[in-house]
Amino acid sequence: MNRQVARRNRRTLALIFAVSAAPVVLAALLFFVVHPRGRPAYGELIEPQRPVPALTLHDLRGQPVDLRRYDGYWLMVMAAPAACDATCQQLLFDMRQFRLASGEDQYRVARIWLVLDDAPVNPGVLAPAAGTMMLRANPAQLRAWLPTAPGAGLEGALWLVDPLGHLMLRFDAPVQPLPALGVFKKLLYNSAGWKPRHLEPLR
Repeated sequence: MNRQVARRNRRTLALIFAVSAAPVVLAALLFFVVHPRGRPAYGELIEPQRPVPALTLHDLRGQPVDLRRYDGYWLMVMAAPAACDATCQQLLFDMRQFRLASGEDQYRVARIWLVLDDAPVNPGVLAPAAGTMMLRANPAQLRAWLPTAPGAGLEGALWLVDPLGHLMLRFDAPVQPLPALGVFKKLLYNSAGWKPRHLEPLR
């Protein structure tokens, strides 16, 4: 019985935090990123926002990973085959630069590469992509979750998931680093008032 009460109390606290944080994240988006005409300064707003689903993901060692455990982070998400062509490598570089440009907020940012096949990861990108979470994913599941531009595939785009676990913004290929960084830094800055007490350690 005590265990059930403790579980219920944790759920209640989580709900309170989510309700408290939602206006902060929404206000940051609407008042500092979205223009009065209802569009972001750069990128495509995802409406309605989509929660992170139960995806079948595994790290490069074959261990299962649940992205929903990383609520509290801003997630930068890209998808590409393991061979990682020039576009993929550029996105890995851009995500690293975005995180570095976040300054003292770097700890709030996680980089995710969803690998679209089971081939060996290009060894040439392992060092440049250090710190990026590389997860093998089911492309069909990703297509159901990640909206793409008309006629476009998953490769080449960059998606943002907010700290509440909602997919909220997409930068289409080819991603323009400077305007994308400008939007991202504004989101970080204007959501700084809400910081989770605990973040799940990154793998």
